[in-house]
Amino acid sequence: MENEQFFFTRHSKKPKGEDLESSEFKGISEKGVELARERSKEMLDGLDKSEDGTVMLIGGASEVPRTKATAMVYGQEIKNIITEQKRDDVLVFLPEDLAGIDGFTNKINFLAQQVKANPDKKIVLDFPLFLKEFSLKDRWTEADGSLKSYTDELLKRNNYNEETAMRDWFENRGRIGDLVGPNPKEVAEEQMKGIARLREFAKKHFSDRPLIIGSVGHSWNLDALAVYLANDGEISKELFEKMNSTLIEDAGMIKIENKNGSQILKYGNIDIPLED
Repeated sequence: MENEQFFFTRHSKKPKGEDLESSEFKGISEKGVELARERSKEMLDGLDKSEDGTVMLIGGASEVPRTKATAMVYGQEIKNIITEQKRDDVLVFLPEDLAGIDGFTNKINFLAQQVKANPDKKIVLDFPLFLKEFSLKDRWTEADGSLKSYTDELLKRNNYNEETAMRDWFENRGRIGDLVGPNPKEVAEEQMKGIARLREFAKKHFSDRPLIIGSVGHSWNLDALAVYLANDGEISKELFEKMNSTLIEDAGMIKIENKNGSQILKYGNIDIPLED
């Protein structure tokens, strides 16, 4: 995977108190929009450092609107920056650019044609697709959005502290007495499957180009994925603590980059070499 890089971010801030929901981006707050715009600058910086002809696909989200909304802020802000700087070396395509094209297949074919027609340009495709492997529903919540009994108990017994609850989840492995929740290792493996599906999609349509594949998901799920990747497929509270990291923050990013011929996991403020 020498010509492939990956990033995963948590969704941006949810509306809370006086920080109202954005009128344009459903599920995230006004401050959340600004936070996501700041994160998009890091994405563009990564694209600028990549090979000529690289395609960045921001292509994965959960069923929760705030994940797709966060992804849309990323692409829109990158496009704004490119436009303001009057750059012609990067092309950005958003769903609004496909509004006149009917049908999913036709939209994808149009994007593939644009990629093929611009071999020397770097291209951003902000086209978030639902990945069931990133879901909250049936894992942490019921169909109506209410918390499952395991999730509710996990939060209650940790005084609703998300990071403490996550560490507890890693330790109890999805079981609190008679309550059964998701197993952290299985969650990480499911997300790996979702990423593999997204990669397969990108390779099918843009196979001859270097790729940066991005998605937006949720904390706990993404933290489990990071611990899994950093520890050869194992997850525990002790392994997480040895990593000296913290719960992924709003719009926080996990990256897998190539450096000196090896893959590096960037999680919070730490860099971890990955086994080949």
